[in-house]
Amino acid sequence: MRFSTLSLYSSLFLTSSFVFANDEDLSALMLMSLEDLSMLEVSVTSASKREQHISEIPAAIYVISNERIVRSGAKTIADALSLAPGIEVSQFNESNDFVSSRGFHDGLFNKMLVMIDGRSVFSPMYGGAFWENIDYILADIERIEIIRGPAGTIWGGNAVNGVINIITKSTKETLGTYGQIAYGQHGYKEASVRHGLQFNDNTTARAFYKAKDTFSVIDKFQSQYESDKVNTISIQTAGVKFDIEEGNSSWMLAFGGEKSAQYYDWYTVDMSDLNRQYDDSYKSVDSSSLYGQVNHTIELANSQWQTNLWYWQDKDNSPDAHGEFNTIDLDSVYTLQYGSDVTILIGGGLRHINIKLQDSSNYDVSHVDIYNRYSSDPISSDTTSNVYAQIDYNFTEQFMIQVGAKAEYFTLNDYFEVSPQIRGLYSISASQKIWFGVGRAVVTPSYFEQKSTYTNYYSYVYENNFYDGVSAYLPSTSLDNESVITIDAGYRFEGTNVNMDLTAYSSSYNNVRGHDYIGYLNDGIGNYYDLYEFNDDYEAQTYGAEVAIEWDINSSLKNYTSYSYLSFSQDRVQGDSNASGSDDYFEINHQNMLSNQLLWQVTNSIQWDFVVNYKDIDYTSDSNQFVYDVDNLISLDSRIGWKKHENAPLVEVMVKNIGMSSKCELNTNIYYDQCNAYETEQSIYGRVSYEF
Repeated sequence: MRFSTLSLYSSLFLTSSFVFANDEDLSALMLMSLEDLSMLEVSVTSASKREQHISEIPAAIYVISNERIVRSGAKTIADALSLAPGIEVSQFNESNDFVSSRGFHDGLFNKMLVMIDGRSVFSPMYGGAFWENIDYILADIERIEIIRGPAGTIWGGNAVNGVINIITKSTKETLGTYGQIAYGQHGYKEASVRHGLQFNDNTTARAFYKAKDTFSVIDKFQSQYESDKVNTISIQTAGVKFDIEEGNSSWMLAFGGEKSAQYYDWYTVDMSDLNRQYDDSYKSVDSSSLYGQVNHTIELANSQWQTNLWYWQDKDNSPDAHGEFNTIDLDSVYTLQYGSDVTILIGGGLRHINIKLQDSSNYDVSHVDIYNRYSSDPISSDTTSNVYAQIDYNFTEQFMIQVGAKAEYFTLNDYFEVSPQIRGLYSISASQKIWFGVGRAVVTPSYFEQKSTYTNYYSYVYENNFYDGVSAYLPSTSLDNESVITIDAGYRFEGTNVNMDLTAYSSSYNNVRGHDYIGYLNDGIGNYYDLYEFNDDYEAQTYGAEVAIEWDINSSLKNYTSYSYLSFSQDRVQGDSNASGSDDYFEINHQNMLSNQLLWQVTNSIQWDFVVNYKDIDYTSDSNQFVYDVDNLISLDSRIGWKKHENAPLVEVMVKNIGMSSKCELNTNIYYDQCNAYETEQSIYGRVSYEF
């Protein structure tokens, strides 16, 4: 999105801000009682695809409210997730974050299911989510529900280490017009508009548009380029949502899409010339997606039937994810309340994917891109089908048991999987509960490991000699599905002004992915092509603990604290453990993460909020591995919000990473710097929003 277009929308918003004067949601946000936001008083739908009180769920579940999202000063959904226990968020660059849960932290994390209103936003390429393209108007997100641990019985593949469900507000809550502009350092510009209307007593709707620009690097590196166009990523998001209620039946209809563009430095290497000729140029990377969703719920006397159908088309010309993906998904679940003690849930689903990847016949071994991805089977399709059932039984008023299982079949690798679970919850008193569980979940097989080859050009200098080559990572069709069995338990306390949630867990992973170095090719003129292949030779073990505390200090102050501890180890149980370049994950002696959010209602018109994040990671030293080192990271963010009166605009100023200069949040090899230009530092930005 070019700045001229952003400027146009900014002008429209500023003009409208002084013409209209009827505000509801933002006034409520500024004046909301802190007691209304209790973590344990929230009802959620992600645990069992039905509405449940969070304190009654025998699993590790956490909710980030709209109030906390807005007042955190987050610019993206990924930013806000750092408030939750067990969720690790690292800023890769100014436009992209790595998000993971309970280990395996990297940019290709595929062990967490991410949804918006129950619609999966995973990439069929590698099974994870491209967070930079997951965007929404933050003020219109009602809450983010986070399940930590396996949820395969209900949600199926990829719900291995957790589920994130981004719940948007009902259209009844977003009637009228909302506009927002934001501007800050590192090329950050944002504008959004939303309009909601009511057609009749049964039907409400809204439409929105959001545009955002930002650099992918901090200002000191951006200044090296001749134009701000280079390294700028532009994202546009738009959508329409309808809510229709007719008696005991309700419908939700949604459709929309996203478009992004990035322009950055790119080069191709002429491998046929041993003197190495580099074709340095600028490359435009574009992606776009379209979606449509229909959700129907019918409420009967003692039962509920819910059906969710969605379609998603995604096109991407990024060199490492080049392709076109078309996905259609149908899921239907019937819930029966049998008497006062038994709840039965029965469901099934079908997902079909058509995919078109970049043809490997286009690959030129003599002219190599810095990285790229190809497929020898570029046009493919696959289907995932499943059935599942779950029973909740209340033995007494204090003790309940939950038993369930899901059976799934994946045509991509012709695999059948079962994901069972058993969970229980015991009420010690009205304010104290303990729960336990054991469950299994599997990772959905992906085209990344099954049908694509990734290549990258590398170069380095050693003892004043220059070396370079090409690494090729080959697919494998003989991989078993990754799986996990997790045992976890928790304690919840709900007091008058303090709520506490404790969780401990132990997870065992099978068929964890790695790479084997299988040799090299010599083109006869001195160039070497190193060959690696996916394997499933690893097992991994994690254990950890998570704490969430919510404290109403007084009527003006509320504090949220989350803490997570993790230890990670791995073993190679198949193949050659001494093979060069085999290890993919690095053992962690300990990882400590702490997040603290303080919300201060200074006056009726002024808010002053703070977020502190701390991260300490100690990697195991192993002479057979490269040694990684990450400095302890502590950051402080602050937000000031001012709303002069009920009908005034909301003005916000945010400072992120106060006092920080050039900090790398990701793994740094002690032999060479992997961060390169991708560092973070203090940034200041402002935001003005108005609703009428």
